[in-house]
Amino acid sequence: MNFSSSKNQGALPGFIPLFIGMPVILRSRNISTDLKITNGSQGFVRKIETDITPQGLTYCSCVIVEFPDSPITLEGLPKGYFPILPITWSFVTPFTQDDNNKQEKIKISHHQIPIQPAFAVTG
Repeated sequence: MNFSSSKNQGALPGFIPLFIGMPVILRSRNISTDLKITNGSQGFVRKIETDITPQGLTYCSCVIVEFPDSPITLEGLPKGYFPILPITWSFVTPFTQDDNNKQEKIKISHHQIPIQPAFAVTG
């Protein structure tokens, strides 16, 4: 399926490789303006929690992100550390079945941690 048009509608990327220490940007959420954890806030991945689906696929269930400019202090976490949980984003897209060439609209739900890499690599 071609999901390229969903990017224009504010969708999150389809796959995000994560690693500890990775600089990231919070997307699609304003958690708290007072705590400086808003859409576009930059931070660093400090911990990645994973889980396994019934089909055996590993997915990210929570990311602890350090927001250096944030005054937040949560019990059991250092200053500036905040857990980012997945959000669900849905959209409708046309779908054509090969056997009868009939086009239908299907609803796709995307469940993902709302962050993106905060760096770029050019050649």
